[in-house]
Amino acid sequence: MAKSSAILDIRRERDEHSILQDIKSGLRPEAGQSKYLPTLLLYDGSGLKLFEKITYLDEYYLTNAEIEVLTKWAKNIAERIPDKSVIVELGSGNLRKIEILLATIDYLGREVDYYALDVSETELQRTLAAVPHGRFAHVNCYGLHGTYDDGLEWLKSPALAGRPKSVLSMGSSIGNFTKASASAFLGAFSAALQPGDRLLIGIDACRDPRKVFHAYNDTDGVTHRFILNGLEHANQLLGREEFDIADWRVIGEYRYDAAGGRHVAFVTPRRDVTIDGILVRKDEKIQIEESNKFSGDEANQLFGQAGLLQGVKWTNETGDYGKAGS
Repeated sequence: MAKSSAILDIRRERDEHSILQDIKSGLRPEAGQSKYLPTLLLYDGSGLKLFEKITYLDEYYLTNAEIEVLTKWAKNIAERIPDKSVIVELGSGNLRKIEILLATIDYLGREVDYYALDVSETELQRTLAAVPHGRFAHVNCYGLHGTYDDGLEWLKSPALAGRPKSVLSMGSSIGNFTKASASAFLGAFSAALQPGDRLLIGIDACRDPRKVFHAYNDTDGVTHRFILNGLEHANQLLGREEFDIADWRVIGEYRYDAAGGRHVAFVTPRRDVTIDGILVRKDEKIQIEESNKFSGDEANQLFGQAGLLQGVKWTNETGDYGKAGS
């Protein structure tokens, strides 16, 4: 019977220190650039719980699209993952989607080690505990406590040398990068893999502005609470209440330009405020998140710039969401 739930701490430095520096840098951008806050602020323990609520909203089309793809194509995907593989999911969050794939891998009798990578140890404990004891006969489930960069270095460790590896980025996590940095991100993981290893990426190709806008600006306001929680997290890291949440609101915008389609989330103050010694004017927008959408050509370009060949793609019925694999 497979074992589960051990969590490895692979952090090379304290995440909080890195995010704190990014807060200070974002409030003091280079000349000609706008202020920003690091997206990683959104994913503390409270933020992850709010994001889990978002994934159950009807307006957040991505979850149902991904479940549709995994349910329809799980066997095809699982058959590409060799026996004795190490599977690493980047930014795992709730395991209810990946469990569809893991159950199929288990059914095929593949002996694999699955590692859920997340920046929150508390969330890893919670989500791994939700996998019933004895759920899988062949799949071992573990947690990796660390950032994407920590996970990248861990994949290069001698202990994993010679083992087949599959790296999964589910949902639309790749969309949180700018399109230039997304290719660099994939390229870094590609360089850490060996011939025959797999990289499976969730690609959101939705081009419907209304559908995208409402996915990130739901009628219940859960997503805006998720964004504002990032400011609460910033207060914790700064060690004082720099952000009075009552003074701030969230603005979501769908943008389509030369860079393609994307949703951008901003926080903006209702009055002039001073944050960490920096004046922020009333209604000045500070970007905290962006979610890029990739057309088929853009997805091919993304893989090409990362030095990868997009060998296969599995999509939902409408074709606006898919899994691209190398």
